[in-house]
Amino acid sequence: MEEKHSAPQPPFLCVIPARFQSSRFPGKPLAPLHGVPMMGWVTRHATGAARVKEVIVATDHQDIQRAVEEDATPARAMLTPDLPSGSDRVAHVAATRSDDWVFEMQGDQPLVTPSVIDAFIDAAVDAIARNPSVEVVIPYAKATEAHTASPDVLKVVVSNSGRLLFQTRQPIQTGWRTLGLYLWRRDALLRFAALPRADIEQAEDSHPIRLYVNDFYVQGIPIDSEDWVEVDRPHHITEVEEVMRRKGLV
Repeated sequence: MEEKHSAPQPPFLCVIPARFQSSRFPGKPLAPLHGVPMMGWVTRHATGAARVKEVIVATDHQDIQRAVEEDATPARAMLTPDLPSGSDRVAHVAATRSDDWVFEMQGDQPLVTPSVIDAFIDAAVDAIARNPSVEVVIPYAKATEAHTASPDVLKVVVSNSGRLLFQTRQPIQTGWRTLGLYLWRRDALLRFAALPRADIEQAEDSHPIRLYVNDFYVQGIPIDSEDWVEVDRPHHITEVEEVMRRKGLV
């Protein structure tokens, strides 16, 4: 008998993974953006979204936990063990909850405003309503030549139906890149975290590859990403600050 799943009903629990020892940018969640730690911008945007009911920062470091607790938002922090990826950290939190769906927002997304979050979640819920086989939804956007050449950017192969088929850091001209938001079916997230890391996942240092080599149904949602800068390295801080000024966020 086919397993039946409940339809997603926002608002959702939002879990933000935040690792202090980032391989490309140590201490990244606490890097200042216009005088505020990056994590502060991320939690403020997440708690301001109408489709989010609660925000938990899943972190490996007490300094990040302290920064979250001292900020004037309803977000709270949970210390997690050393885990191989942000999504594994989100799964650690989800295992303590009964929510059927979990929204993951990566901690290096200070430009993702409440309106962007709500628009993504609405589109993701619509996609799942059309196809209950979907286990996780991830946004994708056009990739420029610079994106394609950069190993920091995950290029993605998208089917004609919008299903995501594979992601890579290699300079492959797929035309698309993924961005760090996920709407997870909780049971799929826990199954993902229980699986071993594939050799190619470790070689590319890219945990979403675990989804594709294990046949998860990953639905893509196209979004406009003209001003979407993810903070992977220190030089991205200046780029993000300029976009924040231009968009009137400061």
